[in-house]
Amino acid sequence: MSTPQDPATGKPRAAHSQGLASDSLISIADIRRIFGLGRTAAYELTHRPGFPDPVPVSPRCYRWWASEVDEFAASLRRDRAEHAPRRAAKPRLPDPATPPRRISGTVRAARTSREAS
Repeated sequence: MSTPQDPATGKPRAAHSQGLASDSLISIADIRRIFGLGRTAAYELTHRPGFPDPVPVSPRCYRWWASEVDEFAASLRRDRAEHAPRRAAKPRLPDPATPPRRISGTVRAARTSREAS
C-alpha cells in the first residue's frame, strides 16, 4: 500500500498518530486546541522551524495536514522527554550549623520633610 500524496505539494504525507484522519486539513483553531495555545502563540508556533508547511486554500486562508501536525507534536513530546531536567528529591536547605547573616552598619534617621530654600 502506498502513502497518500499531498495534492498541494506532491509529497507523501505521514500517517496519523492521534486519531485525526490522515487526509483531513485542520485550521488554526484546531492547532490552538491541540496545543492549548492562544491565537498569537499558535501563529508563532506555525512559523517555527520544523512545523509542517501550510496548504493554501485561498489567498488568505491556510490549513495544515492533521497527520503532519500530529507528527510534529509527537516530536516535540519526544524532545521534551529527552531533554527534561531531572528534579532533585528534596530542595537544598542552608546548613543549620552556619549562623544567620546579620545586617551591620550605621542606621540613619529618616527625613521628615524637605527643607525650603
